[in-house]
Amino acid sequence: MTRMLVSGLAALVALCAPASAFELAQDLTCDQAIAYYEKNHVIYVLTHDVIAVPIRVGVPAKDADKLQCPDQGQHPHGYTVETKDRWRCIIAVTC
Repeated sequence: MTRMLVSGLAALVALCAPASAFELAQDLTCDQAIAYYEKNHVIYVLTHDVIAVPIRVGVPAKDADKLQCPDQGQHPHGYTVETKDRWRCIIAVTC
């Protein structure tokens, strides 16, 4: 049942967005992923090797100095994705 649900969701994602509408972080180099996130403020990661999930978090890494964390005790930290050349590529900074 779970496998059928995952397959159905994957088909829905594939039908709703043309293949050229987005690129997966896993298919990009780290530098390409950083540039893609800076331009689009979203990046897609593949989960369970089937479903492309959009990631919209924080600000692009180059804008880290503009990020203000509202609560005391919160500190900016990097948000990483896996790319084809790095296991951990920092694309954004969040609180």
